[in-house]
Amino acid sequence: MAKVIKFNPRGDDNKKPQKGEKGKETHQGFENQKPKSGGVKEQPKKVIKLEQKPQIVTKKEDLPLENAKPLTEEDFQKLFEALKEGLKRLYPSQVEDVLGFFGLGEKNGDKAFVVGVVSWKRYGVEQPYMSTMVGIFENNRLEKVSFLEAKNNYWDWEVLLKTHKKEFHTEELFNKFMELVRGQFRV
Repeated sequence: MAKVIKFNPRGDDNKKPQKGEKGKETHQGFENQKPKSGGVKEQPKKVIKLEQKPQIVTKKEDLPLENAKPLTEEDFQKLFEALKEGLKRLYPSQVEDVLGFFGLGEKNGDKAFVVGVVSWKRYGVEQPYMSTMVGIFENNRLEKVSFLEAKNNYWDWEVLLKTHKKEFHTEELFNKFMELVRGQFRV
């Protein structure tokens, strides 16, 4: 929540000056002082106190690489449902249905990293497409996906591999998958 602090250094015109200590007039905490030589009136600094403490947002620390475990068949079934929903959410005008998915992956806490091939149906096209992808899932929800064959992606697959290298064995999984499918890409 943002809070706007209004401050008028000359004082609020709607408030009347008050009598301060020893008969001096004060105006919003500033004492009316006699001008020093030079004719400039020097005023003390005013401290502004906020009513609410600012909230400090800290980044959730990534889990160490040692906690990464291979995905099981049950994990892939959960991720397949999340992949269907995620692709329809991220590409609503293109993805009509997701038909299948296979690949390699790891989980680390509530995050998962997957390299695989997804079979999907595009609106208005009978023949399904096969696309090689790199995906990041958090809490069984597709957060980032990058297709290797695409020219324009939301996220670059090479950057995804480098970014999540501390959490998952990204390069090893990627290269192993490319060996299995005789893919053209290597890291």
